[in-house]
Amino acid sequence: AKSSKVQKSGKKTKVKDPNEPKRPLNAYHLFMRDARAKLAKENPKLSKNEVRLEITAIWKGNGENERKPYEDEAEETLKKYKTEIEAYKRVSV
Repeated sequence: AKSSKVQKSGKKTKVKDPNEPKRPLNAYHLFMRDARAKLAKENPKLSKNEVRLEITAIWKGNGENERKPYEDEAEETLKKYKTEIEAYKRVSV
């Protein structure tokens, strides 16, 4: 059961259950996770924003074959998440 918490501004925010499964990363974010360290190491003078922009350009330029491993991994983690969230909902109700 989710409760709410009142912020200083008077707005209510939902308190997340720490046991609730976290949403999985999508294919782009999985690619970014792998590419960020490599790109930052190759170009240490790039800012975080420049690294992000470069990774986005690489992702957009990638063909279907380069994206497939990340899309497959994202699909697998999404399936796992769905089963975990269903189990979580059954227990927490």
